[in-house]
Amino acid sequence: MDGDTKHLIYRVAEPGECSRIREALETFYYPEALLNVSYTDQQTADPAEEEIRHTLSLVQQGMAAIAIDVDADRDHIVGVSIARCVRADSSDDLLQEAASLLGHGKRVEQLKLQAHLERLGNVCGRFRVRRSYHVFVLAVDPRWRRNAIGQKLLEFQLARAKTLGYQVVSADFTSEQAARIGARLGMRCVSALPLDQYWNSAGERLFVAPEGTRDHTVCTYARYVSGVGDK
Repeated sequence: MDGDTKHLIYRVAEPGECSRIREALETFYYPEALLNVSYTDQQTADPAEEEIRHTLSLVQQGMAAIAIDVDADRDHIVGVSIARCVRADSSDDLLQEAASLLGHGKRVEQLKLQAHLERLGNVCGRFRVRRSYHVFVLAVDPRWRRNAIGQKLLEFQLARAKTLGYQVVSADFTSEQAARIGARLGMRCVSALPLDQYWNSAGERLFVAPEGTRDHTVCTYARYVSGVGDK
């Protein structure tokens, strides 16, 4: 909806809100998330339970931001952004976690792909920092799109990263619209991976964008935190 945004507030999500955030993610994030819906070896596009638990654990760490319509019943969540800490060796940690899960399930293959994306982007190496505040969820309720909520959430995350002492913010964008938001906020593309150019260690292509989907590339963007708000 092109709604009345004066009733929207943006703030850090609280640990006690995990159930509401999960509901929001399952409603308007996972059904469209490219790395979720493009996994080929699945009967449904439901996210792996391990993926949801990991994502919600970052709420506990204060790395989630939400947009709330305070004019609605029980303060309706209309947007969510979640970040995680990425270090130079985080890709190794992801691969170790994948190995510990055994098999070739959805979560295992997502971890392998995330490790590949981190190595390809090499944000810490490119920007010569120990860690990056990496935004991997940026989602808005379809009824509230076209109100710049995604941009305001990303702006909030930039400020949050500065508060937490990060020097660099990075993000994985899987749509042209999200990439444009990042560019408007001074982020630059450091890597791009079309899914049809990714094979796992066994030579398998397990991520294929659904037919009719315009977006099929994962782009990593990044910028220094200093001068938050500068374009």
